[in-house]
Amino acid sequence: MSTLTAGIMSGKLPWVMIIAGAVMGVVLFLLNLPVMTVAIGFYLPISTTSIILIGALVRLFVERTCKSEKEKEVKVSNGISLSSGLVAGGSIIGLVGIILQVTGVIKGAGPSGFTASNGMAFLILVGLVIATIIPIMNSKVKNAE
Repeated sequence: MSTLTAGIMSGKLPWVMIIAGAVMGVVLFLLNLPVMTVAIGFYLPISTTSIILIGALVRLFVERTCKSEKEKEVKVSNGISLSSGLVAGGSIIGLVGIILQVTGVIKGAGPSGFTASNGMAFLILVGLVIATIIPIMNSKVKNAE
């Protein structure tokens, strides 16, 4: 986006890149492939897109384990609600952390040792995936046939 904005302001747009992106979008559309998914994959960093992939894999797992279409609909709806709550909760906790640091209640220091490694991030990820799947799988369908 910054390249596009700077190009517009300076009058020097990278036309080769813009045309290549437009052609890719048209080809993906004609092949009936998800254009926005590919665009997001190009635009967002891998740390963000990998979380989207994990969410998609959790949904695929939940959908494949459902016995009926109604059960799948209920569990996917519950999963979307749970995911929205996780996003909102993460945002609120981030704001609380910032407020606590600005007011001096806690001292902002970087993580060290195991908490600074990828191992800690992996453990948290596994815990969150499990904590996401269990409530979805245990959700009940009312008036199931």
